[in-house]
Amino acid sequence: MQTVMVLTQVTGCEEIDRQRAEDYCRFAAHRGKIPLSPYLAFHGIFKDELGGAVEGILLSRLMEKVDEIWLFGFEQGDTRKKRETAVRERYGTKARYFSHPEIIWRTAIRRF
Repeated sequence: MQTVMVLTQVTGCEEIDRQRAEDYCRFAAHRGKIPLSPYLAFHGIFKDELGGAVEGILLSRLMEKVDEIWLFGFEQGDTRKKRETAVRERYGTKARYFSHPEIIWRTAIRRF
């Protein structure tokens, strides 16, 4: 099975951010991938002033190891195309972008 890093847009509301990260990991698992979410794994664990730097180092090391990087957001239309281009420029060819409404729609279809 392939491993996928699941990246989410952080809103600042931990409850919403955690729920979305869980939903996106579930989406990846239903597509036959092993999801790895840095938000679920590392967020808030390192509380000292170096916490952000430690999370960044762990994130970059994890990016090297995974097969794909999936970024989730809310953009659609032309804004989505620009976002997809930015994602590929930043993370390379193993990156994919998914829109939140697309995830909800695909998940709903699977239930029926």
